[in-house]
Amino acid sequence: MPGSRPYSVGQSGQEGKVTLATVLLGVGKQFIALPGRDHFLIGSFLAFDLIAAPRFGMWAYSLFVLPGVLGHEIYHWLVALMLRARPSFPNIIPKHDGNTWRLGAVQFVPNLLTLIPIALAPFMLLPLGIWYAAFVMYPATGGWWFHGWIASTFLVASLPSRQDWKVAMPAIVCALALSYLAHRYGLF
Repeated sequence: MPGSRPYSVGQSGQEGKVTLATVLLGVGKQFIALPGRDHFLIGSFLAFDLIAAPRFGMWAYSLFVLPGVLGHEIYHWLVALMLRARPSFPNIIPKHDGNTWRLGAVQFVPNLLTLIPIALAPFMLLPLGIWYAAFVMYPATGGWWFHGWIASTFLVASLPSRQDWKVAMPAIVCALALSYLAHRYGLF
């Protein structure tokens, strides 16, 4: 059938066994197999998002990156909700904060164990953006540029913000120190 590509999961000797790793690998292969025009479109949107869009003013930029910001904040919210960190509902209304703008926010009450997964939850947008490009944008017969825009905003928003790293860093340092000490003293 034109426009569809075969998709199989499994490795030799493991047919029928579906794991997250094999699914992600399959999606990654499908993304790599996209036609050059799709990669060019996504790359153009990524470049526009990172270089040109901020120059059009904060509100125009906020509208351009809205799908990605929404996904970014929803992932924070979902992970905080699953880890019982009492999250507030995502706020995606841009707010001027000193010399910078905050495009979205989710407030939560973390502990040392939940801090890292909640703060770095937007990394999960990367496979979603790749999946969207490979399985929604590629076979789409209309609105090809629209789907490229959505995929590119997901890919950009998959990077945790400066604030996310600031929140996660103390827990990451503690986790690395504990891991080092446990390894050093033969606990694992």
